[in-house]
Amino acid sequence: MADDATQELEEYIQDWHWDEPSHEFARQVGALLFQFMDYLKTTGLSERTVRKHESNCWCIGWLECSYGYHDTFSPEIFMGEPWFLIEFKRKVSDSKYAIASYKATWRKLARYVSSLGYGE
Repeated sequence: MADDATQELEEYIQDWHWDEPSHEFARQVGALLFQFMDYLKTTGLSERTVRKHESNCWCIGWLECSYGYHDTFSPEIFMGEPWFLIEFKRKVSDSKYAIASYKATWRKLARYVSSLGYGE
């Protein structure tokens, strides 16, 4: 079972890293996002809404790993207002709906991280 979870995580983050330190950072980001997505499934959101958040989570992880420039991982990197809006617009979508959805997922992720006791 652990091997399946590891394989799923590795497939999820395959485009997020370029060397061993960035790979470890991507693993940690991906693991937190998987925890967040599991949490979302328990909140009573519609399947469609959960899928949209899951899609945005991949973008959040990819953008954080590509543009975040962190030496070490901490869940606190997801606190506060959404980051990488310019990059999202350039690389993913510049539609108002997609941007609003990305921001909503980021803010929900920030609240989740805060609920874990970070950022206090």
